[in-house]
Amino acid sequence: MSAGWCTWHQGQAADVALIEVIEQGSGPGGGAYACLACADHLLSHRMLNDHARRAIAALKKRSRTAAAAPNGTTP
Repeated sequence: MSAGWCTWHQGQAADVALIEVIEQGSGPGGGAYACLACADHLLSHRMLNDHARRAIAALKKRSRTAAAAPNGTTP
């Protein structure tokens, strides 16, 4: 799990995935990250590339794995 900032709801989240890479002509680019709730919404409301879809699938898998772990431990 990777705690971080969700670009879409503008807040901290226990786990986020990189959804969009923001490239610039000069200087460093950036990335837009989403939590699971926002990522699920994006799946049904935006055209996403294969990388974003795989990242969301991995986010969902991590969420299921964490939910199945006893006492909130990470397997």
